[in-house]
Formats: sequence, structure tokens, C-alpha cells
Amino acid sequence: MVAHSEILLSKCAQFREQGEFIDVRLQVNEEVFSAHRIVLAASSDYFHAMFAHGMKESNREVIELKDESISAAALKIVLESIYSGHLQVNDENVFEVLVAADHLQVKTVVQQCCDYLQNQFVQLRFDVQRYCQICIIANRHGLTDLQEAAQSKMASMYKEVCEKEEFLSHIDADQLSHLLKRDDLSAPSETFVFKSVMQWIKHKKEARMPVAAKVIGAVRLGLVDIKDLIEELETDEMQQVPEIHMLLHESLLHFARPSNSSSFAKEKAQPRSTGRVIVAIHPKTHMMYFDIEEKQWKQLSSLAPATKNAVKCHCAETVGGELFVAIDSCIYCYDIETDRWQKHEDPPHKKISSLSTIGDYMYAISSKSKEVTQRYSFPKRKWQSFERASDAFTKCLDYYEYYNCGTTALCSKVYALYGHKEREPLSDHYQIHTAVLHCFDPESNKWHEKTSTCRSHFGSSLFVVNGRLYVAGGYENIDSPFANPAPVEVYDEHNNKWSVVEQKRIPKNNLGAVEIEGRVYFIINKFPIDSGIRIPPEEVYPVYLGDWKNLGNVANNAALCYVPLKRESFKAD
Repeated sequence: MVAHSEILLSKCAQFREQGEFIDVRLQVNEEVFSAHRIVLAASSDYFHAMFAHGMKESNREVIELKDESISAAALKIVLESIYSGHLQVNDENVFEVLVAADHLQVKTVVQQCCDYLQNQFVQLRFDVQRYCQICIIANRHGLTDLQEAAQSKMASMYKEVCEKEEFLSHIDADQLSHLLKRDDLSAPSETFVFKSVMQWIKHKKEARMPVAAKVIGAVRLGLVDIKDLIEELETDEMQQVPEIHMLLHESLLHFARPSNSSSFAKEKAQPRSTGRVIVAIHPKTHMMYFDIEEKQWKQLSSLAPATKNAVKCHCAETVGGELFVAIDSCIYCYDIETDRWQKHEDPPHKKISSLSTIGDYMYAISSKSKEVTQRYSFPKRKWQSFERASDAFTKCLDYYEYYNCGTTALCSKVYALYGHKEREPLSDHYQIHTAVLHCFDPESNKWHEKTSTCRSHFGSSLFVVNGRLYVAGGYENIDSPFANPAPVEVYDEHNNKWSVVEQKRIPKNNLGAVEIEGRVYFIINKFPIDSGIRIPPEEVYPVYLGDWKNLGNVANNAALCYVPLKRESFKAD
């Protein structure tokens, strides 16, 4: 049954469309829009004050809106929303409509715009430029919920975005300072945070030196490696800034005479409440985390095993405050806040090799090509099946074997890489083929086959660095894996082409270490770990990796994942 209010609103919209009972017209530049005073006053505090308090416009038949924040196009959308209850905005006009609605104090439209921004730009398609735009608009118009949602998202992704060109170029000092002061800023260590701030300053050094003390002061300097502080701040240029000179002096005093009661310690030596740490999820024992400072695996005080009867953890994925783990043929869910495990509703197929999340869905990609892809709908709380990544997987199955060798999410799409081998007819011999990339687009709800890699890949990892797909780790031959490690390859989406990335400065190692865009990644149990090591372009010598030798001391039946944990969880039992 249609609600009485909906019928009334529909009738008002019908009257407006037919020009009945019109008693006011709104003009922006040359365009004029018909309306009803009672509807405007009921929807807008701006118009209610205008009509109810005897303002000079209250009796005019045509009211001209001269404010620059209101365009004719935006006013048309606002009025249509007032009369219909539905907001028709898109990526191009949502900010313009939000500003106009806020000026006119149409709270319902403001909230709908904020909901659109949170859903589309914060949750689904988050990028630094949109973040900066949202922060400016939210701060200017007092939209605290929208600002908090954007800042919280950025804080959770700080490690991934802080070195991107768009971050270094677009984030201003105020936005960066607000981020650095957040207790939930997610980074491997405070030293990492400090180095990212110095990189931001140096990116536009001349323009940013006047605000350098402000952003450096927002770092928790009491937790930063003192050698890095001295190296970066004890330069003539930095020491000429009195505030930076004092910050270094206070840091040195704290290092020499640590005290929990000093004002410096209370402000700049308190660990952040939550941090993203590398966690190894074992099937039968307590989870372990890797202490990035001491370079050691340690047992977590929480995160007991999900089950004691399992054999292997295949993969893991964090979604909000929950950790999903594929263990044997089941999926378990750990609630980070309540520190509890529960068995999740199992997917229809049992051979999950990877989990990826986009929006309201978690995609479970099977290690076996015969299985159709599954996805879990969080709103509906159930699994859904749809097509295989390729029709080729259903053909000639007596001769072909396909192996999923990596899955990841990029730009709201799922990418899966499948290596395969072909059995020669009437023979037990196999011919090894290159891997094929497939892309699933949620909008079209279909998989699209892309192109093959340059070399074959088995047991590899597919992941994203600076908005580009890379495959690394694993081997070229699944039957004799220790013969030929697979090369690192990068995918050029524009030209639909893979190319091999040379590894000139990485020594032979047992950690799956590779160099990508001047960064060192370790591939452990098919999981890519950003070491934080950066290789200057002019460096010609192999990188020293000895400090990280303990990273490989993890069982091969464990799944690795970055998990946001409270600091008290790091205390070993």
C-alpha cells in the first residue's frame, strides 16, 4: 500500500508539472523554475526562513537566486528531488548539487549526496584526488560524517597510497596533518610514517618547507628510529626551522631518557590503537604476526585457531572489522572487535584459492578451472554462482589442466590469472603454456578474456602496484617447480600486453624477493609483502636482504594477510 505522504508528494509534483497552484518562481541566470511555497518551506530551512519571517523576497512572484554556488542545472536536480524524493546525480554533478543543496539547506538532498559520495567514491572507487575534493567540501560545509568516512578510509589505506604520485602532489598540509594525528592510521611502523612525510615534503620542497614543521610534528616521533630522525632532520636546512630543531631535540632527549610521564611521551610516543600487521593464519595453532621492527614472527595474544582439525589455510581477506579465511573446504570468519571465530556459510564449491572484495561482494576464486566463480553478497548474506572465467575451461578437459595462479581487485574489477598445461594425446607428457589473464566486470556481470603472459606461471601471485597489475613468484613448470622460477611481469592494460620486468638489483634469495618500481616485495606463501625497502634509481649494487631472513620462517600451510589489530593483541602470551 502506498504511503499517504508519497501520494501527497506525487500530487504536488503533478501540480507543478501541469502548472497548477504555482505561487512562486525561482530564477537562476536566465532560467526560471516553477514551485509551490508550501513545498519549498517544508523541504528547505532556507526557504522557510525566507517565507515565514517577512523577508523582502517573501511576497515576490519571482525570486532570483544570485549566489554563485547555485547553478541552474543543480537547482533543477534539487527541485526534482524535493518533489519526487529521488535524487538523480552522477560523478560529474554530485559536488555541484551538494553545494547548492547545502546553501539552500535542503537536508534530504545533502544527505543523499553524502550517501552517494560515501558509496561511490569512499567505498567503491576510492582515489586520492576525490578524497581531497571530499575533504575540502566536507570541511567547508561542516559535513562531519562524510569527512570522517573519507578520512577513516584514507587512514586504513595509508600504506598503499602514501607514495603514489597523486598523494604526493594533491594532499595539502592540513589534510596530511589530520591523517597523521589519527589513532587508526594504518602503516607498518611509525618510521614508515615518518619516511612518507619526508618524501611528501621533498616532492615540492620549496613550497612545503614553510609547513614542514607542522606535518613532522604530527608524526609520533618518539616511536621513530632515532637514526632516521637524525639523518633527515639534522641537516642545515631543517635545523634553520626553530620548530624542527626543537622537535629533534625533544626526540633525542626522549631516546636518551625515556619517560612515560613527559608531555612529549604522552603526545608523540603512544602507539596507535590500531595497526595493519602481517598475520600468518595457521590451521591448528595460534596466529603469528611479523614484528616489523625486530624482524621476528611472534604469537598473538588473541586470534586463537579457528579449528584444530584443519590441514591447510588457503587464503584470507579482511573486510571491515572481519577476517575471512578459507580453511580446507570451509570459510571461517573472525570478528576483530569481539575476538571471536565462527564458521561462515560455506560456498558451493570447495577449492578456493583466493578471496577478493569489491563493494558489497566478496569473490571466491577456485583453484580448479572447472568450478564456476562464486561471490558472497554481504547485504543478502548468501553465496551466488555465475559463469566460469572462460568457456575454454569447459572444453577438452581430458587434455587441459588449468591452475589459478593469482587473483586481485583493481578499479572495481576482479582479475584472475590462469596457467595451464596440455596433455599430448595418447601420452602422459604435457606441454606447458603461458598463463591467460581474465577480467570480471561487475557492471556487465561477465568475464572477459584478456591476453597471455610472456612466460608460464604456476603458484604465482597477482597483485597491484601503483595501479598496475604484476605477477611475481612461483615457477614456470608445475611438475618440476624448483627448476625455473617464473619471471616478474607487468600488464599494460591500454595495449593489452604483458612484459617481463628485469631484476638487476635483487640477489638470489629464499624469500621470493622481487623489485617492482623501485620497491622490494617478498612473496611468501603466494602473498606479496611490501618490505618498505626503496631502491634509488642510481643504485647499482644488489640490495641487502639479510635482515629479513626470518620472514620465510612460516609454515607453508598458513595463509598470510594484512589485518588491522589493536595494539594489545601484539603482546605475546
